[in-house]
Amino acid sequence: MEPGARVCPFCGEPPGQGVFCASCGRNLASVEQLPTRREWELASAPVPPQAGARITLPAFLAAMHAAGDPGAAKVTRAEPGFLGRARHAHGWVVRAIERDPDPKAGYEPGLFVSVEGQLHRLTSKARGVGTRDGHRYVDLVGPEVTDPAHEGPLPGELAAVLRANGLDTSP
Repeated sequence: MEPGARVCPFCGEPPGQGVFCASCGRNLASVEQLPTRREWELASAPVPPQAGARITLPAFLAAMHAAGDPGAAKVTRAEPGFLGRARHAHGWVVRAIERDPDPKAGYEPGLFVSVEGQLHRLTSKARGVGTRDGHRYVDLVGPEVTDPAHEGPLPGELAAVLRANGLDTSP
């Protein structure tokens, strides 16, 4: 592929003719301009994390994949699959759900990164309401986050997940 060819910013392959990438199926409607293949390769090159450096999602994924995806969890998805069956996502909880002690006050959603590199909201649902044992909350992988720039302290949270799985972020 030519270094100047425009590619999908998520998978680095030619996006095709429609709004969705022909290779990975991601929605490209919100992307202002597709990067060139060379720009994509530079942005997604696995760089070992340095002490104090901001961890990017591609660097995080490269480090985790190189180590064999330690700590990847299987979490139930919010939307059901075929015939209402539960579907699952594999990845890491980057930001846990913050629950208020008062159940009526709600909660602050968390953040989940799949092994494919997609960011998802981590939502919660009460299960067992009205049973003898009381109710419990179940974390669910919700919709995909379309604009990760508004996700706040993501680099620090990715570094914390690396450290928690035995991958030191210092040189």
